[in-house]
Amino acid sequence: MRPFCRSEFLETIDRKVLYPLSPGALRGAGRRVVLNPRFRMLCLPVAVAVGVRVLGAFWLLRALTVNGRFETPWMKANPGLIPSDQSWLWLFNAFDSLHFTLIAVHGYARPEYAYLPGFPILIFLAGRLFGYWFGAFVVTQLFAMGSILVFQMVAEHYLSARESLHATLLMSAFPFISVFMTLGYSEPIFLFSTLLAWYFYKKAKIMPASLAAAFAAVTRGYGVLIVLPMVLGLIRSKHYNKVAYPLIIPTTFIGAWLLFCYISVGDAFASWTDQKYWQHGGVGDGIKIAQSFLHDGLRGLINCCSGLDPTIFWALGVFAILIALTWEVDHLLFIYAAGVSGLLLLVTTYSLSLLRFFPFIFPIWVSLRVKNPVIVAICVGLLIPMTIVLWLYTVAVTFTG
Repeated sequence: MRPFCRSEFLETIDRKVLYPLSPGALRGAGRRVVLNPRFRMLCLPVAVAVGVRVLGAFWLLRALTVNGRFETPWMKANPGLIPSDQSWLWLFNAFDSLHFTLIAVHGYARPEYAYLPGFPILIFLAGRLFGYWFGAFVVTQLFAMGSILVFQMVAEHYLSARESLHATLLMSAFPFISVFMTLGYSEPIFLFSTLLAWYFYKKAKIMPASLAAAFAAVTRGYGVLIVLPMVLGLIRSKHYNKVAYPLIIPTTFIGAWLLFCYISVGDAFASWTDQKYWQHGGVGDGIKIAQSFLHDGLRGLINCCSGLDPTIFWALGVFAILIALTWEVDHLLFIYAAGVSGLLLLVTTYSLSLLRFFPFIFPIWVSLRVKNPVIVAICVGLLIPMTIVLWLYTVAVTFTG
């Protein structure tokens, strides 16, 4: 055996332990990370999204300030709800977003069981650190940026690195995605959860994939459908011993929510009951159309759907084409996209809301294969002002979805 040499030992410690921790080495490692092409490609869509939010917020702040006083219709209708020193947060709150934070502050009360607990739980936790209204803002923006990053990583399973970057830029700049991942809605959490579930599934990490799917299910009810392609994929690959995870874990989360509803108000399906309250006792437009057609044929459609905005159909037609294209990308993702879109068409009461729901079916964006960066830059340049206008309309003018 070679005798112990103290000088060699100290030299080894210095080279392998101390030098990597020295400021010079750390700065060098930081430069290597920043200069890494993959790191830059992941950061670009996030940087664009942050830029759009900052630019839009400053523009809206000026547009909604009259005689030195900033005010939105929602701010005027709810005086004192958000602290006056944080009044700028009204740029990020309108319609449903208020309910999520109020649930985090005061707990559930009828008819707010329609809003599932995923987002309010996160606001409650963040509220302990930042205050509830600013905490809701932080949660929304963090999950929005996380969704952009995870989407790009998912896209890289199907597209080249450059195509993935382009698809991510187009997805994150799309007005309904950009606006509803900026306002305090549950969409960022839903998108992040479904993307993370599929990302872990593709990495063969079924336990964390199932946990992510479970959180998607208690954020948006139809989020549980991400389990379907996972289970089918495991069966197809003959991993029968892992099928139980995506079945049991989301079911446990959903069961816990149903139990909470039953203990709280004596109605395990309080979410469904309260949803009908917000719909004024109605059912989804798709169900109404099917019922009217089955009962009265084509004449029934005239009676039931006279108030349906026909301009919705062209947008839904575009989404239908994108969903069809996912078949060429991944048969399992097509099953998820078709299942979610079909369910939404049946149960959504306000047809305008479909323009908010459909873009968050993430497989449709994976089907985009755009190689030319100039085309992508032009599209993003056109989408950004559309996003800011939609943002203005949502917080200050009318219901947009």
